Amino acid sequence: MTTVELPLSAVVVCEANRTRADLYGLWLEGYDDRRALTAAQFAEAFDAGVAVLVLDDSFGDGARDPILDRVASEAAHCRVLGIRDRSSGDPVAGYDRELERPVFEADLASCVETLSCRANYHLLLDRYYRTTALISTYEWRASDDPADEERYERLVDRAERLQEYLNGLRPRMSDADVRAVAESIAVSDVADVDAEQSTESKYRPDECAQCGQDWSESVDGGDAAAKLGAYVWRCANCGHVDMRADPNHRHVSYSSR
Repeated sequence: MTTVELPLSAVVVCEANRTRADLYGLWLEGYDDRRALTAAQFAEAFDAGVAVLVLDDSFGDGARDPILDRVASEAAHCRVLGIRDRSSGDPVAGYDRELERPVFEADLASCVETLSCRANYHLLLDRYYRTTALISTYEWRASDDPADEERYERLVDRAERLQEYLNGLRPRMSDADVRAVAESIAVSDVADVDAEQSTESKYRPDECAQCGQDWSESVDGGDAAAKLGAYVWRCANCGHVDMRADPNHRHVSYSSR
């Protein structure tokens, strides 16, 4: 996993018109704004620490698709704000939000704030899922090595810190934002790690802490809660993600076999 500094605050503005690029940068005060006037400059400015990409639809003379491909492959958490002409046709699949020209300061600032929160929430959730999956693995694969207990304790501490960070970020986001992030995260790797740990389900809450939905009842003919990772569930009714490390914060137990 690539190491990046949290919270993510970098915003790359891809705009061939220098005047507009400079103006957007002034409007994004408080962010680490990086401006790219060419595709080559974008290649230098973009990395896994970028939270939001502001992409003019005509940038780079047809470079849009390669840029979106790089974002998807190198920084899945990064959100893309597309700037388009009013008459440019159907929405672009790779854009998370779109603004039509002329762009106004309040609209740009609001969209970047929303997408920045989504990007940070995405990265934190992904790390939380992977950490709790490792916690679960240690609990089910006890070892006589004292170093394993130290690693386990570090994982529990990390999960608690990540959850505190997520809880602090959540009030700045709408339910729709949280739902969009939870649904966008690929959890196949996490699911593979703990696919055989079905007994974990006994720790699943009985209802959603956000909307009160009874998770023993179906929603629209399906499960009321979807398991996303070790000790992580998403409410099918409101999209709230319930995250918890081992409820009892158990230590790895050792036994002779």
